[in-house]
Amino acid sequence: MHQLPPTPKPLCAILSALCLLLLTTLPALAEPVAAGQPFPEISLAGDLTQEQKTYLGLSGDGPWQLKDVTAQHILIEVFSMYCPHCQAEAPSINTVFEKLAASAHGNTLKMLGIGAGNSRFEVQFFKKKYGVSMPLFEDADLDLHTALGQPGTPHYFLLTRKGDTLMTVHSATGRMESPEAFLDDLVMDAGLKP
Repeated sequence: MHQLPPTPKPLCAILSALCLLLLTTLPALAEPVAAGQPFPEISLAGDLTQEQKTYLGLSGDGPWQLKDVTAQHILIEVFSMYCPHCQAEAPSINTVFEKLAASAHGNTLKMLGIGAGNSRFEVQFFKKKYGVSMPLFEDADLDLHTALGQPGTPHYFLLTRKGDTLMTVHSATGRMESPEAFLDDLVMDAGLKP
């Protein structure tokens, strides 16, 4: 049997560096949906309670269309059960959800989460472990994540209705400074009175 000669070490180092560069650069080629852009029409599937369905204005067992959520403004958190930042952010997003629901804007601005790469089981595990009250939807095959431009997690999209279109008015990756400051920014970006 004939053996190939060993690859020179400098060439191995160059090839390894090129592979690493490709792996870190390719995900950056996709850009999340940005403020000012129409939000893609997406389908949502999840194990919601009747209270959560009522909160979003949905009926039946799904899947549902995002455009069927009965609110002028919608905040979407793209999270992953395996993301340490999402885990650490859970208490803050719970606070935002509670404060928003109790505010004058509770019927106008609704919240939901999409578990990027998470199955129904993983979404329910995250919900239970971190006491998440807002409706959460699964995205096991990353179809929604891809449609949204493959954002990092956590990523927040704030949408507002313009006729039949949901327009993106806020799009940002990363943890919030504080629940109060985040909620103030949402209200301002949505054009609501503080």
